[in-house]
Amino acid sequence: MERFTVACCQARAFDLEDAEENLAGLLRALDAAGAAGADLVALPECAWPAYHLRDAAPYARPGVRPFAEVAALFAEKARRHGYWLAAGMAVPHADGALTNSGVVFTPAGEIAGRYDKSFLWHFDNDWFRRGDAFPVFDAGFARFGVLICADGRQPEIARSLAVNGAEVILDLTAWVSWAGTVEQLTTTQCEYLMPVRAFENGAWVAAADKWGAEDGALVYAGRSRVIDPNGETRAAAPATGDAVVAWEIDPAESFAPPPPRRPALYGRLTQPWEDAPARALLEEPLVPARENRRVAVVPGGADGAFDAAAVVARHEAMRAQECDLTVFAGMTAPEGWQASLPVVERAVRAHGGAIALAVASNGCTAERTAALVTPEGTVEHRATHGRGIDLGETNAPIVPTPAGNVAILCGDEGYAPEVARCLALEGADLLAWPCFEDHPMNERVLRARADENRLYVAAAWPDGGAVASPAGALLTVAPRGAGAAMGAQVNRAAARWKDMAPGTHALRDRVPHAYGALTAEGAGVRFRAASAPRP
Repeated sequence: MERFTVACCQARAFDLEDAEENLAGLLRALDAAGAAGADLVALPECAWPAYHLRDAAPYARPGVRPFAEVAALFAEKARRHGYWLAAGMAVPHADGALTNSGVVFTPAGEIAGRYDKSFLWHFDNDWFRRGDAFPVFDAGFARFGVLICADGRQPEIARSLAVNGAEVILDLTAWVSWAGTVEQLTTTQCEYLMPVRAFENGAWVAAADKWGAEDGALVYAGRSRVIDPNGETRAAAPATGDAVVAWEIDPAESFAPPPPRRPALYGRLTQPWEDAPARALLEEPLVPARENRRVAVVPGGADGAFDAAAVVARHEAMRAQECDLTVFAGMTAPEGWQASLPVVERAVRAHGGAIALAVASNGCTAERTAALVTPEGTVEHRATHGRGIDLGETNAPIVPTPAGNVAILCGDEGYAPEVARCLALEGADLLAWPCFEDHPMNERVLRARADENRLYVAAAWPDGGAVASPAGALLTVAPRGAGAAMGAQVNRAAARWKDMAPGTHALRDRVPHAYGALTAEGAGVRFRAASAPRP
């Protein structure tokens, strides 16, 4: 990768009836991006002709210029300013279909290709055809891919781009939002989903959003931004107003790459939804009023050393508060620590509930093992992801508990989106995540894992912890420095409701046949090469 400038054009939303005013604004934005010295430019989702199309024939409406005519205008801007451009456009096809696409123009004004939105959101399904390919474009100074708005809610999409070699991901978006005032407009996508997509893939993310309202009902968040591979925002626009958010990406900056991938463990990702154990579980009848349970997270304490008596004492205290599952932060212990587990097992049999913990043994580097202790017994799981440790060869099992079907994410497994996704497809209602480090992205990662899979995540780390709902909302947070355990209410019925919007299902609407790159032999090598900074 070479030094270059990426620019996100934040543009005002317009109704179809105002197509000409919309086009004039888009052309001004493209000129402003050129004036900012951009080498790579992004326009929002369906910048032309609009996002809320009302039907599949927007180009038949009076006053809406043909696709080819507007594409030629965009091509001319790319050629005049000498940049690569990814423009959000509704693309008509010869068979009558319409796709919600990112059309990519070269600095020569030619169309290099396009990306078609894969995860269709709500009324997208009424007029767009779903895409199933994740192309990456080589601009010379960088390799980039495109995703569109709700695609950011599906971890397989950004992951496929990264595995295919993308160093930069352009998010052409229309972030629908709400707030008490316009200035407060925001979205979960800019708060944690897209920062996590950048962090877990070791890629830059540049998101171009609309602002204002469309059709008097869709209010957009604005807040276009550039996010670095650490998940931190480098530049951002406010909630309103036309803006060009430009940032010069310096390849000399160094970022810690994500944990190495384990493609052989991700086979569930490419299997049809009809074969997933979760599908049958979602059809089971439940009475929500009978499913209320409580889950606690316990920070690691001063030294983080495993002490069976201390674990039992904390669990008994949380049982007194009617907690059915206690999740502890990752701990350390010498080899043979499992000899103390019977103390924990007896306490669980006596007092009920369940305990999730993880221990780093043999000098804290050789092995990380998690244990889920229930009255029926103990299930151990060796971490499958991480560096400098002996890795396990199987994903964690799904264990029935009073709090629902629980699976453990052991340490770095939480940072690999494939692991949580596979466990969700296997039927997990709740992921218990003992973390070994106070990483600044922990809270955002746990919210993303909950949101994208529509299940609960309870995570604890040395100086904190949190529980997130299936919608990604924080149900409780352990305050930093307090060392206090925190409990939250969970209900497995909510984890069985996977609809993100009408007609949009978190698991059913994936496209497993398109995720072959994620399980291909050698895919991890390509991913690491794409994610690590190059000189």
